[in-house]
Amino acid sequence: MIEQVPNDLKDLIVRFVQTYSGVTDLELDLHLHPKPSFMPLNSYQAKREEAHYFLLAAALSDYHLTGNPRNIRLLLNHLSEAFGDKLYTIMNPLEFKREVDRFEQKIENLDHLGEAKAEIPEVLCSVNQFVSQKANGDLIDYITKLSRKGRKPKDFVETLSYSVKRMNKQHKSKSWLYLRWMVRGPPDLGLFQFDPKDLMVSLTTPKLRVYVALGLSDNDNLPFELNSKNKPDSWWENTAQFDADADKLTQFACSLFPDDPAKIDFPFFILGTWLEYSDLTPISLERSLRFFIQKHQELLGPLMRYLTVVYHYNRVGERIEPGAFTAFERGVYDHLKNKQVISYYEFMEFKLSQENQSLTYKPDFLLPQLTNHGRKVLLEPHGIKTNLKEFLNKTKTFRKHYSKYFCLILIVPDDFIETINNLDPEHDTYDFLWKQSNYKIQLENFQST
Repeated sequence: MIEQVPNDLKDLIVRFVQTYSGVTDLELDLHLHPKPSFMPLNSYQAKREEAHYFLLAAALSDYHLTGNPRNIRLLLNHLSEAFGDKLYTIMNPLEFKREVDRFEQKIENLDHLGEAKAEIPEVLCSVNQFVSQKANGDLIDYITKLSRKGRKPKDFVETLSYSVKRMNKQHKSKSWLYLRWMVRGPPDLGLFQFDPKDLMVSLTTPKLRVYVALGLSDNDNLPFELNSKNKPDSWWENTAQFDADADKLTQFACSLFPDDPAKIDFPFFILGTWLEYSDLTPISLERSLRFFIQKHQELLGPLMRYLTVVYHYNRVGERIEPGAFTAFERGVYDHLKNKQVISYYEFMEFKLSQENQSLTYKPDFLLPQLTNHGRKVLLEPHGIKTNLKEFLNKTKTFRKHYSKYFCLILIVPDDFIETINNLDPEHDTYDFLWKQSNYKIQLENFQST
């Protein structure tokens, strides 16, 4: 089936991957906050800690455990502040449980953990036990010895599957994610002495969307299951099917980049996230690829980056806890939560200008289970009048670049409406404009349609 992918589409994929393979993974981006405690990497001890830290991060890379991927970095930062170096030696789940509970309370205005969060302490302890007992506390040295014995990445993955909780069966993809971080060079970390050509692509839901859109899947129902409001858990539980699809995706990657198949890994994550609730066909895939390549040329850089924390400051300059921080935002956040509307808060930063690299837009809420004519829905409450003109100019620019893929709904105090109509008589700065007094009714009507 790999041969059935048209050469023109393959060429587009190669251009896209070449462009976006230099983008730093959310977990590895050192420009984001909070920064891991082992930075900067100016000693072997720091690199040893880094290898252990990212194995913890990979083991937690599971929406059932941590929900939003950024929670991994936030949780590990919280545990590092609570335990210091002891983070890497704890083997009693009860010690972790107390701090995981405190962490969830801390981020209540930002996000929530996954439905299997109770397993997080056991997962962390199993990683620490593996590093201590199997790797003698030094993963870098452990991998070096394995490599010298002629062992391959797949051997390490098998060992992890027997040793670390939730890294077996379909969860082996987390081991391949970890090895991509550890084996490949920049923007990955290049700490392990394995050959990149022996890596597999870690198959996750976003990458599965790209796989399906390429026409590589034998499952005719999978495109519809992937675009349903619920994730296709039944597919993930089929270990044989998972392994077969992971192998086929890696074979496709090897046909494009034989010396470095994992080069497609993060670019396909970006692309697959973009394709959520899109038609998973070669035509839709080609349209998205051309959009990414075109916008990269226009803006001289990647379209967006995923965020962990956006800090805010009060009027006297004090930094406050991350999350919905104004009374207006908090009211919208609480309403979404009470109505069980899934939302991501300040999840992404979009680039807006070639000339002004600092001109970006961070939407307040993405509502991933709502669409408008196939577009993802963004909810933007704005209650500050002094910067209204500047804010509308930013949303206008955002819509100029991204309106084909995103529907922007502004929620403003009732007395803003006249000012906005005067500033924007053509209604170029939003798709929908809702009053604060009735946005709850508007949202309910919007959901029903």
